[in-house]
Amino acid sequence: MNFVLTLNIRQIDVLLDFYKAYITTHRKGSVIARIKDEGLTITIYTSHKVMFQGKRAEEVFFHWHDMLGLEPPETEKNKEKDDETTDFYHPSIGSDESGVGDYFGPLTVAAAYVDQTHIEKLRKLKIQDSKTLSDALIRQIAPKVMKIVPHSLLTLPNKKYNALINKGYNANSLKAYLHCQAQKNVVKKIKRKPDVVIDQFSEKKTYLRYLRAFDKPIVPDIFKIRAEDVYASVAIASIIARYAFLLKLERLSKKIDVTLLKGAGRKVDIQARTIIDTFGEGMLNNIAKTHFKTTEKAKSL
Repeated sequence: MNFVLTLNIRQIDVLLDFYKAYITTHRKGSVIARIKDEGLTITIYTSHKVMFQGKRAEEVFFHWHDMLGLEPPETEKNKEKDDETTDFYHPSIGSDESGVGDYFGPLTVAAAYVDQTHIEKLRKLKIQDSKTLSDALIRQIAPKVMKIVPHSLLTLPNKKYNALINKGYNANSLKAYLHCQAQKNVVKKIKRKPDVVIDQFSEKKTYLRYLRAFDKPIVPDIFKIRAEDVYASVAIASIIARYAFLLKLERLSKKIDVTLLKGAGRKVDIQARTIIDTFGEGMLNNIAKTHFKTTEKAKSL
């Protein structure tokens, strides 16, 4: 299956810079560039359409959709429910993750339950998606939110994350397992199952395939890209997950006496190279997601 994004020039430049070592075609006809990597082909057209193909296409498509902060595709339809007019505080369990696009630091996933009894307190905090909040504000809001709503927070440390990736799991399958477990934890806490909303990072059929290993997995009622803009439960989950990620990244930084950078890019490549020179390549396994292109870029600097 092919996946397509429509990007602007700035976003295309970000993509080209990230994959510059994997570009196989430059400026040929209607193609700006073609990128080839293991299990993945990305074709960027002069129309600004970007097509993802191959066995990793879905995972990478949703990764960039989230990283670039894109709006849901106009053709996207929610087949389970028409939730376009849903109240932001609709009673639901929402789940979201953090750290997936950050080279350094773990993967964190949170699920949170919101209903009408939480509205008054949550409105005072002006809950928003964690991607729109500063780190300082997240650190201030998250502890308060965590005292108000039932929630579950799970962290996959880098060493275990890398071991699972090396065994053949991909980032989306790991996220799926953590989302499902966090949702189950909250259901157990509140002793009922309301609507479950997930910030979509894969097609529904793919997500359900990931959950085959679960005994009686929870099937989300609503799969929605940028669900944090529509449901308070997901917005809160995103805040809790990001808060946990920031704390874990800070602890890793203190362990090696280096302020680890968030995200990925040239500065992160250089920092990874410095860490290799200082501590040896093995250190990356404990503090980074080593399957990122950053690892190879750092080694080649």
